[in-house]
Amino acid sequence: MLSQIGKLLVRFYYYVFDRLIFYPMLYLMRKQCTLTFLNLGYKPKKEELKLDLVENNIQTDAALKAHVYLYEQTLSACPQYPLLTGMNILEVSCGHGGGLRWIMKTHPEITSAIGIDLYVDEALQRQLKIGDAHNMPFKDDTFDLLINVESSHLYRNIKQFFMECSRVLRPNKYLCWTDLRYREKINNVLEVASSSGFQLINITDITREVLNGIELTAAEYDEQLDQAPRILRLFRNSIRSTYCAPGTDAYLRLATRQKVYATACWRCIKNK
Repeated sequence: MLSQIGKLLVRFYYYVFDRLIFYPMLYLMRKQCTLTFLNLGYKPKKEELKLDLVENNIQTDAALKAHVYLYEQTLSACPQYPLLTGMNILEVSCGHGGGLRWIMKTHPEITSAIGIDLYVDEALQRQLKIGDAHNMPFKDDTFDLLINVESSHLYRNIKQFFMECSRVLRPNKYLCWTDLRYREKINNVLEVASSSGFQLINITDITREVLNGIELTAAEYDEQLDQAPRILRLFRNSIRSTYCAPGTDAYLRLATRQKVYATACWRCIKNK
């Protein structure tokens, strides 16, 4: 009983830390912290078919490659990939905009791309808008594809997120999603999406590939953390858990599959 209570308290602490302390702190210190991507990364298995858009655009920076690979892998779940011709794309919870800039660079066939986040640097407000995943600042039926990368586990109301996605997507268009969950919670995500007007096209367990990616991205984050302002370094252990650095309990939960990392694509069929 006490062990279970302890686990729940740890979950609650990291939920509060990530949502209310770490990400707001990164925004306030954005001039001192030059983070472009805020995801765990993805490194394909040796036998896996590689994505040409990543392989042809990044040869040397292994951590950057892992970050953008997670984006491209998520997009590749869309049936129209790799040619997203004429699409209006929205990234929900776009962080510092690195993924959005990657999409715009490597998919010139799209019509437009914009991102929303709770914390947006004024210098980026041509590409990004301040916006909440629970209440998106757009009219109904605006977009052809929504992408949501490693963010929804922090949302206070996952049902409201999916309902908003359904509202701003045009009928029969796509939501590409990737995130981590405790293994027993994945089915809940699928059920909520289904009840919000989405038809599942595919879902893939990418836990192993994300663990491979973490080996690259955590080294990058560790290096940046060593050079970060002192106030950030005071939270070193908590921050390393946020990016699942090897040796942390967060990494162990993925390695032992207490948590899994999945990518999925749904078609918006709208509730009648």
